[in-house]
Amino acid sequence: MVIGQNIPEIWAAIHTPFENSGAVDEAGVRRNVRHYIATGLAGVFCNGLIGEVWSLTLQERKRVIEVIADEAGGRLGISVVISGPSVEETVELGEHARRLGVSHAVLMVPTSGPRSPAQQLAYLHHICTRLEMPIVIFNARTAAGSPLDPVVFTQLCSLPNLKLLKTTGTSAENAALRQAARNGVLVSDPLEENFFGNMQREGQSILYADPEPYLYQRGDFRPIANYVALLASGQTEEAARVCASLAPQRTVFNKWIMDPLKSGHMPNAAVKHWCDLIGIAGGAVRAPVTPLSAAERRELEADLVACEAPGLLSAAERTSS
Repeated sequence: MVIGQNIPEIWAAIHTPFENSGAVDEAGVRRNVRHYIATGLAGVFCNGLIGEVWSLTLQERKRVIEVIADEAGGRLGISVVISGPSVEETVELGEHARRLGVSHAVLMVPTSGPRSPAQQLAYLHHICTRLEMPIVIFNARTAAGSPLDPVVFTQLCSLPNLKLLKTTGTSAENAALRQAARNGVLVSDPLEENFFGNMQREGQSILYADPEPYLYQRGDFRPIANYVALLASGQTEEAARVCASLAPQRTVFNKWIMDPLKSGHMPNAAVKHWCDLIGIAGGAVRAPVTPLSAAERRELEADLVACEAPGLLSAAERTSS
């Protein structure tokens, strides 16, 4: 990531396309990378919750990054979740990512295992100091609240390789973490619908988003990038108009993706079907995630038609793609 540039960067959490056999669809991964580049994203966030990381083997996690890095050829930033079932596997994934030249490694704040503030600090500090590469911490809110203690975050900010915190807490929880930030470490609320306000009120300089940037944008149609650039240039009213124009798509996104996610139901099948409908390789899901029913697929399709989502393929185009 480039810190201090005038126009905020837009990153997106990406899914992992699978073939019907369950294998990773490497051709689909490559096709999607070309889409992300064509849409002008600064980078992508891989092997996370949207990427069904729980279903990937250690070798598959490495291979996904290898394919993305090879296809991107330096044209796209890459951020990869390295948190694994053991500290040593986590470090191994980090070293692998570093050798591939990724932008930064992502550590999930533990919600099992070491969870007290002291143990959080020891765990995250131990891994950060073993990896000579930029680090992002992902603070994913659970039903119990925001797992990252603000005091711990302040202490972690002394690490020279910690660059950003992605946090999905409530407004109050995120505000506490922003206040705890030190030494230029950035804090990103990933929700696109909050970004306009966060840029104005909080000076948030990077959108480390969920899938919105590649679901809402296509080719030269880049409403998110447009309102970000307009706001950065002082054209506040026009920026607000463009931002508001995304309301119909946000309604669909919240219905199928964010609302299920907040209730603990992983929405990967909906993300992938949406991708298939706009010409991105979505593909199958892996257990325990279940595919959408035929009725759910038709309902999502109807919702996207009604909101005039960009890039929707016809039935004939979907069959031939």
